[in-house]
Amino acid sequence: SSLPLGPKTADEAKRSSCPPVTHSRSAACSSMECDSGDWTIGELQYSSGDDDGEAFVEPKEEASGFDVTSLLASLQPPGHASSTFVGLCDQTTDASYCVERVDCSQMSVAAFRRRCQNSHCPLILTGMGPHMAPLGLSAQHVRAVLPADLLIPVRGHASMPAARFFEMLEQGHPVYLADAPLAHFFPWLFQMVRVPRYFMHCFTHRTRKRLSVAFDTPALFLGAAGTVSALHVDQMCSSFWMYLAEGHKQWTCFHPDDAHFLNPRFDEPEQINRFDRLEELQHDYSKARRTDFLLKAGEVLFIPWGTPHQVANITATTAVSANYIDQVNLQHTLSQGRAKLAWREKGSTRHSNLSVLLDALDEIAWPTLEEDLGPYDEMLQSADALVGLFAEHARIMYDKPTVLSLATSIAKPI
Repeated sequence: SSLPLGPKTADEAKRSSCPPVTHSRSAACSSMECDSGDWTIGELQYSSGDDDGEAFVEPKEEASGFDVTSLLASLQPPGHASSTFVGLCDQTTDASYCVERVDCSQMSVAAFRRRCQNSHCPLILTGMGPHMAPLGLSAQHVRAVLPADLLIPVRGHASMPAARFFEMLEQGHPVYLADAPLAHFFPWLFQMVRVPRYFMHCFTHRTRKRLSVAFDTPALFLGAAGTVSALHVDQMCSSFWMYLAEGHKQWTCFHPDDAHFLNPRFDEPEQINRFDRLEELQHDYSKARRTDFLLKAGEVLFIPWGTPHQVANITATTAVSANYIDQVNLQHTLSQGRAKLAWREKGSTRHSNLSVLLDALDEIAWPTLEEDLGPYDEMLQSADALVGLFAEHARIMYDKPTVLSLATSIAKPI
């Protein structure tokens, strides 16, 4: 993709000098005042340099860093897209609203982005699996590279040591590590994970000021069979992608224009609809266009902004996902963000951080979709050419893990 057009004024084009970033979990939390109870993308500014941030790069090994290769030597990548799994079939209530599977070798970046601009339907890209996680990505792989006493966020448990989480997972407890940003908790996992080029034009990686969204996603998901993410719409009108590395997830999606059939309750301060779980809805939502489908290991899923969705882990699963903003949803993001800002207390960290995000997005004269596409985007490419890393992620992929001592709660690098 081409670079964004310049800022709206010449003065805004001058880049400020920004200090380098430190990347231990403790440093990230203290410097950005993380609020784990308020999951939104991009409400925290995080300046880390003066490059454009859109560079599509392949990672470089650093001998002085933390290399996970030896820890993974005895493990094999998980199997992908098993056709023998007996699960739920894809279903839809309206032929115009359904999920489509397309092999990545038959979908150029340009064709994908044009489709996103003109369709509310989810899309599954196949054929990318081995390239999305070249060293393998499964619960076993993650366990092998996490310090046993590293505290990780687990739904319903606040946090717990990694070793305890994996013990509970093996024992069949309904534990779910969800939405854990790789950059904040375990940046060395970027040695194992890639980002599809279909999403690397994200505007939040191309602003003049570096924003925390560059470090808020991708995020890791590790869930036991039977765990669920209840019906919801993603914050800030963001679009969404997920790479499922292991297991099977059952997705239920509703057309964005039919959310009103789901008996939503509008959350004024957050400017977003809240829903009951599907099985708890005391309301006839049969008129809502709905599609149900099984996401299989090795597949990459795209969900358009504003889509109400509920997700169940049919088996134990391992996945990474990210939210992003581009030409399709930018104005909606800005509108929702400004409305949220009115509910923030002026002078508070949350007000200033959200204001920084909105100003950074709004000061750029962004290119149209067609202006943003280059000749390379129009070409069909092999799967290995369709994955990479953002520059800011490549810079931290060899950062050393941080061990959190349960006795002292003091972070120290190993």
